[in-house]
Amino acid sequence: MKRILVAVDGSDNANLALDKAKELGLLNNSEIVILYVISCLRSCHPYAIDHVYEAEIHQVLMEQSKAILDEAMKKFKDYPKKVSTYIKCGDPAKEIIEKAHTEKCDLVVMGSRGLNVFSRAMLGSISNKVLNHIDISVLIVK
Repeated sequence: MKRILVAVDGSDNANLALDKAKELGLLNNSEIVILYVISCLRSCHPYAIDHVYEAEIHQVLMEQSKAILDEAMKKFKDYPKKVSTYIKCGDPAKEIIEKAHTEKCDLVVMGSRGLNVFSRAMLGSISNKVLNHIDISVLIVK
């Protein structure tokens, strides 16, 4: 494995996915790509968000995503290979799949459930979509 993509959202399962990606990366001398995806507000709630507040909400979400990626990078401070972080905006499953392809990743590592209320009840819808729509290996960490 030359490159491993880790999808994070700040949840406990995402933190476990980071640990597992680091473990696998060390065993395989892999580069690590860490991705945080901000769900696009306009596509999720096109009528619920006033244009005036959309920029403010987006700014808060950017700050949160940067804080989550900063915490993720702390786990890799002594990592011997390249570690990159990215923030994308859009449909999380689609963005994860696209980033895995553009970065030529060999493996996607992600938590089984994220912070989303609905995904706590079953295998997360994002991890399920990625698992069923990507053509590379996916490791779902519980």
